[in-house]
Amino acid sequence: MNTFENPYGLREGVLVTADQVESGLSCNCFCPACGKKLQAHKGTKKRAYFAHYRGSDYGYGLETATHLMAKEIIETEKVILLPAHEAHPNWKELEYIRKEYPDLGYFPENLIKKVIVKPWIKVKLDSVNLENKIGRIIPDIVVTAHDRVLYIEIKVTHGIDDSKLKYIQENNLNVIEYDFSKMAHTINKNHLLKVLTETYKGAKAGYGRAAWINHKDTLKFKYELTDNLRKLYPPKPPWELKKKT
Repeated sequence: MNTFENPYGLREGVLVTADQVESGLSCNCFCPACGKKLQAHKGTKKRAYFAHYRGSDYGYGLETATHLMAKEIIETEKVILLPAHEAHPNWKELEYIRKEYPDLGYFPENLIKKVIVKPWIKVKLDSVNLENKIGRIIPDIVVTAHDRVLYIEIKVTHGIDDSKLKYIQENNLNVIEYDFSKMAHTINKNHLLKVLTETYKGAKAGYGRAAWINHKDTLKFKYELTDNLRKLYPPKPPWELKKKT
């Protein structure tokens, strides 16, 4: 039986930590994910935690608790800190350039990069919703800003699976994932507040680092950059290439 140690439980609809309540079943707490009864384990050698009274957790309780905290923070602050995002040419289609134009030096930056989102822009939000079904998927958090919809995924123990990723890409949705997978039981509200709304300085992969899973404008600028380079450096006709061999 899995006895995943979740530091968070729900008591009277409010998220609490195990060290805030009585030990055992007297804590009167329930799992944020499945709603089943929890018992609080408190000792002197390890951090207090909740475990299911009967049954297993497999990390869903912690995941759900983190989603609830993130939604509460975003809903209260009404801002979200966006990670940077860039578009680049399709270099696979442009492999011929280096072969056919061997004397080329470095490309100017404006030819090979388009900044879509500047680093760590704060965006004021109009609405925040938790786990609304969108087609075949249920994003963790859905926010709107300036008539644009953004889907936020919070990774703790379970990331975006292949099916969900395929749907996101096929429908060209704006999706950001905040990855807390390496923090496990050390996730707390203050850290979430800092990462989601204040600063990204010093963040590492698995400790809250955010990344764009998909941005609806990426393909547009990718094609644009690719076409521009193709026009500047068009494929040479076979007879011209033969002259140099």
